[in-house]
Amino acid sequence: MDSLDKKILVALMKNARIPLTQLSKKLNASREVITYRINKLIKEKIIIKFITNINTKQLGFSSASVFVSIKTKREEEFKEYLNKCPFIAWTSEFSGAWNFGIEVYGKNNDEIHNRCMIIYDKFKEDIRDHRLTIHRKTQHFYEKYFDAPVESKQKEIHSYKIDEKDKIILKELAEDSRISVVALTEKIKLTAPAIIHRIKQLQQSGYIQKFSIFIDPSKIGVYQYSIFIINKNMDQRTKLIAHLSRHPTVTFIIEYLGDPFLEFGLVLKDPYELRKTLQKIEESFPENRITEVFLIQKEMLSIGPPACIFE
Repeated sequence: MDSLDKKILVALMKNARIPLTQLSKKLNASREVITYRINKLIKEKIIIKFITNINTKQLGFSSASVFVSIKTKREEEFKEYLNKCPFIAWTSEFSGAWNFGIEVYGKNNDEIHNRCMIIYDKFKEDIRDHRLTIHRKTQHFYEKYFDAPVESKQKEIHSYKIDEKDKIILKELAEDSRISVVALTEKIKLTAPAIIHRIKQLQQSGYIQKFSIFIDPSKIGVYQYSIFIINKNMDQRTKLIAHLSRHPTVTFIIEYLGDPFLEFGLVLKDPYELRKTLQKIEESFPENRITEVFLIQKEMLSIGPPACIFE
């Protein structure tokens, strides 16, 4: 993978729906070359999926992280079950105290709890331990895989009431953020201008946060870790979050409801840099304490919303 491939990946992370003609002009390469490179990145499974970041809270859903330690003999069955589960989004294999991290969605905390119990009841004989934490706020900065700057400008949100046709558009875009307007007209029975207008409305009203891509970090030569840090000082907590969001190797931050800890992702090209990087963060905030560190070995499902969101 060369510098042009990296520039393509960064551009698609920032806007996966960017037209090929615009992308080729931006990167000073022909449309044919850009098309070939994108197809190659897909074939090599560097690009796993074209995704759309959707504001699931605005659609009336909450989410939680569930961490599971399960006996080896049931791991493959567990993974297969998770991949087919309609209320589960992101799923990853961990190396550490937990074997898996998953995101469970529901319309409220009770529904999330009940759905977690469905999973637990099915595998309870082989689940050694598990932990559920409700999401308060999540931020992603995956452009940092390539040392690219992260856009953080605040957008003005317009009021907009969605209907069933909007939900179909969201569902299709969640499945493939680069789906053409022509393909959408065949699925929704609206004119192309009407669909373009609705997509714009969904963006301006905050339902669509970003068109992006889901990639495999292991294919670009980086290691991604999940870090838990305890923080009980709320004044310092705000400063810590701001520090992590600016940190060149922090790829996500998750705040949990009612919990004193934060979770953040750390991406490194050299695993031997992990200890030094964490020490610097702890030294900058001496009242905090890093409690858990996991290697994210393989992400099996993307960060896009699960099927239950659109039911």
